[in-house]
Amino acid sequence: TKPTMIHVNQHIIQRNANHPLKDIKPVVSVKQTNHNNYGYQLEIKGPCRIVYRPHDPTNCGAHLWIDTYSPVQFVDTNFNPVTANRAYKYI
Repeated sequence: TKPTMIHVNQHIIQRNANHPLKDIKPVVSVKQTNHNNYGYQLEIKGPCRIVYRPHDPTNCGAHLWIDTYSPVQFVDTNFNPVTANRAYKYI
C-alpha cells in the first residue's frame, strides 16, 4: 500500500498572490491512490514523514512532501473537519 502524499502546490501559491482573498484557490494537495484533493489546512492524525528529494522529484514535480499512513482530514481554523475544495471564505 502506498502512503498518502501531502504537498503544497507552489504554482497555485504564486497565482493566488495576484487575487483577492475571496478568490484564492486551495494549495494543500492530498494524493491518495487514484484521487487528489485540495484544501487550505489539514490535520494528520498520527505519524508522518517529511521527504525531500531534490534530484528525484515526484511525477507532479514535488521535491518536498509529507508521506503518511495515518488518517488525514482537512480542517477549518478551529480544527473542525471540512470538505476539500471549499472556498477560503468558508474556512
